[in-house]
Amino acid sequence: MGTTADPELPLAGTCILVADDEVMIAINLEETFRDAGADILSAATVPQAIVAARNPRLTAAILDVRLGRETSEAVADILTERDIPFFFYSGQMLSPSMQAKYPGVPVLTKPVRQDAFMATMLALVARQKALA
Repeated sequence: MGTTADPELPLAGTCILVADDEVMIAINLEETFRDAGADILSAATVPQAIVAARNPRLTAAILDVRLGRETSEAVADILTERDIPFFFYSGQMLSPSMQAKYPGVPVLTKPVRQDAFMATMLALVARQKALA
């Protein structure tokens, strides 16, 4: 299914934003995606995530619903405007307004097994490549 020469690196050539304010979770996500060949942009705050979301190399993103005291809605807005696929990975449910604003965006509720968030990311990246 991968479009890379190495099936062990299904995310080779991608740049993924990991926006999570819980250090251990962020490190786990980063390592998982890096081991699959992705370049990683990390953010623990909304301002950091906004900068990363504007990066021209960005391919996809995984967002915690809350980064500190703020929601990641502003980041999701930028990703949506740029047609960058993303999903939410959080211990919280999306607010009704965010659910309405981002229909069809996957939401994985913590805790999630590593293979589940990898499968979700691979599906997003594959869909994006098919549209390109």
